[in-house]
Amino acid sequence: MFASEAELQNAIVKYLWACDWYVIVTDAGEAARASRQRHRRGKMRPGVPDITALKNGRGMLLEVKLPGRDLTPRQELEHRYIAEFGVPVYVVRSIEDVQRAMEEVERGERIG
Repeated sequence: MFASEAELQNAIVKYLWACDWYVIVTDAGEAARASRQRHRRGKMRPGVPDITALKNGRGMLLEVKLPGRDLTPRQELEHRYIAEFGVPVYVVRSIEDVQRAMEEVERGERIG
């Protein structure tokens, strides 16, 4: 359906906005390519999920992946680290995945 992760990410961001979520796009991958120095200075962590979404005192982080694409080892490590703080991290490959994540977060069903 989507030709690239960027297209899927844009669709997800628009969907979250339409559902009244506050959205932050980290662009961690782009930042990493632009300046490895940022990572060394602690301004950006490699593997950070693509999207942070907040609503009604709850939040979630979303890693956008096309179907068939896997997380990198660094992403897996970072997602486990974030989960230790009690923040849910979801790998989403479609708008339907985002809908399921939103429902879980809104009901408070999943932590980490």
